Amino acid sequence: MKQRILSMLLILCVNQCISQKGFPTQFQTILNITGLQSWQTPTTGIQRLLYDYDNLRVRFDIRGWRLNQSEAYMLKYKPEGAEADSPASQGYTLFNFNPDHPELTKNDCWYRTDPMSSIGPLPWNWFYSSQGVIDSQDQTKIQPWFPLPANLINKGEEWIPEIKQNAIRYDSPEICDLEKSRIGKVPCLSYFEIEERPVKTIRARAAKGDFDSDEYITTVYLTFIHGFTVDPLHGFVVTPQGNDNFTLKLQTPPVHALGDQIKVEFKVQPNWYYNGTRCAQFNPIIFDKESWNKPQQVDMSFVDYGCCTYAIMANGGGYDWQYAIQTFVVYACDGQAGYGCKGKQPCGA
Repeated sequence: MKQRILSMLLILCVNQCISQKGFPTQFQTILNITGLQSWQTPTTGIQRLLYDYDNLRVRFDIRGWRLNQSEAYMLKYKPEGAEADSPASQGYTLFNFNPDHPELTKNDCWYRTDPMSSIGPLPWNWFYSSQGVIDSQDQTKIQPWFPLPANLINKGEEWIPEIKQNAIRYDSPEICDLEKSRIGKVPCLSYFEIEERPVKTIRARAAKGDFDSDEYITTVYLTFIHGFTVDPLHGFVVTPQGNDNFTLKLQTPPVHALGDQIKVEFKVQPNWYYNGTRCAQFNPIIFDKESWNKPQQVDMSFVDYGCCTYAIMANGGGYDWQYAIQTFVVYACDGQAGYGCKGKQPCGA
């Protein structure tokens, strides 16, 4: 009996105590938002979002229904962090415009759609109090993205078809009874994550009164942070007589920014084993909004003997952090370029 009680307490502790990671302070994602009624969500469908709480800025794209065009929005609470020559750098604390009426609202920092949350996939609690009242003091402030309550319950793994992967599900103990939509009783909040990142949230709210409707809003985070596709991905060999190469492309388009160019750099990162500092020289690689998904060949030529770890780093638009850093190893030695070293590999010497 005592052992059974201990086992039950252990299970309860696992379900209650395993903490979820939640959302980071900086991320970029492609998300898909769906709801019971289209008018309940400010935007629906697939969208790109860049969120940077550390520098207090958010960027996203939204397509207007009248002119059927896509425009970039920017909320800016710290003009000193804006790109050079952009409207925000000229003193705006808020820069956005309605894509259906750009001729009237572009560059007008005081214009906002009503309510302001309709400008994009921003959490409603940025703009409203818990009673649903517009908070005029916080409308231009960028706040933490979807902070999670401390009492979420671990419900185990669940298949997420949108990403074709299992994720850990966490439910709130609070239950919402969605009678009007005939969904029934569901957790008011469900949060899903895999080891690397959040993947999905479901927010429910029961209707109050005759003229209200149930809300059941699902947001799936299809991708999380920019990165690179390297082909092939392995160690590379350069010799005094020959070069090696691979192809590189971005996984998602660059964020809209002045210039819209992404310059790729290869920075050596010595460690105790791969301790070389000048193994190879690289050709310049630059992507833009037209070429981001077209593979570019990276050519490596011999500089000095050794083994070097190089990090692929992106620089562009002031959003360097959005690109996941990837590394690879270059062996600079005598032997056959692109294949292998002759004799002992020159590592750790």
